[in-house]
Amino acid sequence: MSDKKKTYTKSDLTRDMIGHFQEIPNNNVEHAVESIFKFLSNALASGRQVELRQFGTIRVKKMPARRARNPKTSEEIMIEEKNKVKWKSSKVLNWRLNQTGNKIEEE
Repeated sequence: MSDKKKTYTKSDLTRDMIGHFQEIPNNNVEHAVESIFKFLSNALASGRQVELRQFGTIRVKKMPARRARNPKTSEEIMIEEKNKVKWKSSKVLNWRLNQTGNKIEEE
């Protein structure tokens, strides 16, 4: 990954996984990465919490309907109830991120 690029994308992950698992055909690795994201999305959509040890927890939180104000017109509007993804990083990840001067090592 380039030092200038701050965002790590799914294609970056796929490319790095292909490099790490060279004995597995590229299209199998690509399919595995796609499948992981599909399973995670399906779990969240069905109301399940996703816990990835040493990384964090992802859950869906129901946001209630509320009144708001349009900043341009000052008109009061009603915002409907919606679901929102909430993320909480693990203690291990927080510790690793806050190590001074140490790059996070690949395992």
